[in-house]
Amino acid sequence: MIQVARPFFSNKESILKAVDKVLDSGRLMNGEMTEKFEKGFADYTGTRHAISVNSCTTALEIVLRHIDVKGREVIVPTNTFIATANAVLFAGGKPVLVDVKEDSYNIDPEGIEKKINDKTKAVIVVHTSGFICEDMPEIQRICEEHNLSLIEDCAHAVGAIFKGKKAGSFGFAGCFSFYPTKVMTTGTGGMITTDSKELDDVARSLRVHGRSEKGISDIINLGNDWFMDEVRATLGYYQLLDLENMLSKRREIAKKYAEKLRSLKKIRVLPLPSASNPSYYKFPVLLDRSINAAQFKEAFLRKYNIELEGIYWPTCHLQPIYRKMFGYKEGDFPVAERILSRQITLPIHPLIEDKDIDYVITKLEKEL
Repeated sequence: MIQVARPFFSNKESILKAVDKVLDSGRLMNGEMTEKFEKGFADYTGTRHAISVNSCTTALEIVLRHIDVKGREVIVPTNTFIATANAVLFAGGKPVLVDVKEDSYNIDPEGIEKKINDKTKAVIVVHTSGFICEDMPEIQRICEEHNLSLIEDCAHAVGAIFKGKKAGSFGFAGCFSFYPTKVMTTGTGGMITTDSKELDDVARSLRVHGRSEKGISDIINLGNDWFMDEVRATLGYYQLLDLENMLSKRREIAKKYAEKLRSLKKIRVLPLPSASNPSYYKFPVLLDRSINAAQFKEAFLRKYNIELEGIYWPTCHLQPIYRKMFGYKEGDFPVAERILSRQITLPIHPLIEDKDIDYVITKLEKEL
């Protein structure tokens, strides 16, 4: 099978030796590898602080709790995994969904401005498929003008660059995912990046049940069991060392896909914004209206043993739980509904070879 995503480890021997050292040390949390991973990640993203946690959802909730969204509204794109919006609920706020732009699948700045009111506390921007939202300067302006906290959901975008800046360095905080399918992985895990010393202190407390600097005997915040253990931190540290190599491979695959897809009809490639260097967590393409995306993906798996995915379809507002809770219905966000129902994403990860690319393109051409 040609898998749509797959974890990749080029330095297994070094990882195994480092894990063995961790096991021998007897310290399985908040140790040397956690510190090395966090420092390396902060340096890589160009931020002052990086705080490891057990998931991106936790990272988002910690940030949202720190800025105190309880009883307030947070603007979120409908094109995201529901965990992004759920984190707002877990922090006591209300997610307010916004449509996306047709040519990027990222949040629409005009939609943000229309939803701002006296209850609005923050805006979460999701860098879909590893493409940093090309409207970040405009969204930064909007947030500054209305005194809103700007939070980046960088689950797809570790290593992505826009106008010389890395994902996770544009807003008050960036939240990353290291889930097994992501660009880099710790099995499961997440990271917060920020320049705020206050958020750094609060996040380190909350991730271990709200502990104080004195230790677990003094609980000063209402926290949880949210830390990343030393074994996962070890995986993350070595994944970070290899990240540029993995990104280079993804970008090479994406370039080859784009070149080979130019001649195909009934399919459109996501345009690449100027000054953008995506991480290519996914390689999305838009199918013609005459094609049923779900049937198309099923046929590829059944006929050719090729996995295809999509980009969050159904969207947040069409999920049964959000229809029930907030009364959302079809037609509320027409751009997202129109394009995301026709999305497929092609296999992309460092183990994809030229022959795999050719095979995928050949079968795409045949089916189209």
